[in-house]
Amino acid sequence: MTRESEVPNPTAASISPVSGFEHFVKTLRPGQIALGLFEALPDVLFWIKDRQSRFVFVNRAFSDLIRRKPEDFIGRTDTDIFPAEIARTFLQDDENVFETGKPILNKMELVTRKAGGIEWRMTSKVPLFSNDGGMVGTSGISRRLDQREGHPLPAPYRALSKLVNFVHDNVDQTLSVEELARQAGMSISTLERRFRSHLGTSPKRFILHAKIAAACERLLHTPLSVGEIADLLGYHEHASFTRAFTSVMHMSPTAYRKYYQLKP
Repeated sequence: MTRESEVPNPTAASISPVSGFEHFVKTLRPGQIALGLFEALPDVLFWIKDRQSRFVFVNRAFSDLIRRKPEDFIGRTDTDIFPAEIARTFLQDDENVFETGKPILNKMELVTRKAGGIEWRMTSKVPLFSNDGGMVGTSGISRRLDQREGHPLPAPYRALSKLVNFVHDNVDQTLSVEELARQAGMSISTLERRFRSHLGTSPKRFILHAKIAAACERLLHTPLSVGEIADLLGYHEHASFTRAFTSVMHMSPTAYRKYYQLKP
């Protein structure tokens, strides 16, 4: 029986997309993954990583989003694929799963496409165990959450669809949790509870994410300066906008624009 310490430690140059993946799957406890299913879901990103957080497998939806071939991921980590600031966040999530042995479920986040622009996604990561119980890696899925394009939000999220639309339609306005509660005809405490239950975040954080999503699009697709974008989104101090943007995207607005405008 192969034990965790005996699992090979291949490099990006030596690992084969097929043989490396097949070997890794053989070390897993049966019934943990259904690869055919995830290959058939174009709106769901799916990946497997080994204990060193190197990609062992990504589905076509993942590789298409980043505009790289699936085999380009094999043996590499997030640091080789994403900007350093964003990669650190992804790797920290992996480490949290390794340290606790517990999954991260339904984490709402903005994921940046390699060609620029963002997508709202709900991400979950789970630990993977070998037949003898050793932890040998992680697996994750990320579902696109979008009201306007492609597949709609899942049924539980549609209960808040009017509020989601209201936030996006008024992203250039000064939005408050109190205003959202008035729009919904409910108390602030009820609004908070429903947002956390259905979207996994607070109304305040949701408003922030909507504004930063709009900022990402404008940074890449308009000639507006960072200061002009900040002002349009209701941030009248450049520094406060930069702090807000960095808290979500893990890089400054200027770094974001520079990095993604240089990419093909």
